[in-house]
Amino acid sequence: MAQVEYRSGFMRALGSSRWLVVVGAVAVCLFAANSARANLISNGSFEYGTYPGGGVAPLLGGSTAIDDWTVTGHSIDWIDTYWAASDGHRSIDLNGQGVGGIQATTGFSTVMGQAYRLKFDMAGNPDAAPTVKNLALTVDGFTPQSYTFDTSGKTHDNMGWVTYTYDFTATSTGLTSLSFASGDGGSFGAALDNVRVDAVPEPASLLLLGTGLSALALARRRKA
Repeated sequence: MAQVEYRSGFMRALGSSRWLVVVGAVAVCLFAANSARANLISNGSFEYGTYPGGGVAPLLGGSTAIDDWTVTGHSIDWIDTYWAASDGHRSIDLNGQGVGGIQATTGFSTVMGQAYRLKFDMAGNPDAAPTVKNLALTVDGFTPQSYTFDTSGKTHDNMGWVTYTYDFTATSTGLTSLSFASGDGGSFGAALDNVRVDAVPEPASLLLLGTGLSALALARRRKA
């Protein structure tokens, strides 16, 4: 009788061990998938830095007042309360008193051959022409990509932010450059907010995650 009870306890322990292995494997898969989706951009909503005050803060080319970003071109306006942001409470007008832009000061980390997805939210200063605002996105020296936004009917409270997506594959391991530039003259340009970049999970990683979840479901059924 004691031997039967011993073997029964051993099998229960073995089953628990297998359960822990499965849970551990699924945890690893989830960690890998979440890591692949982690945002690689610092301060992509332009919330942090040395804000000069007021609802609109002009920043000249070369300014690093916005943490992790450097102003390019003539100037930009760092918007606080002047209009509704897409994310948080601050955003950028890519035209200050002239044609401006902004670039990630040190870029962001990439791995050669890895696919990435960049997203950003775009609107436009509705105060004056041009009605259709233009901006150019440049990543890692690739050909600049052009985007437009129609400000017709838009207001400070209803900016009509639109999310754009750009997919690319890194050509090197290290820091990848990222910049946005106005495509319009004057002082009323494209608005920019909520910049983020995620690594796109490879099919093999997704298959591994699916296998782990299936194993977990099977183990739970057996346990029941």
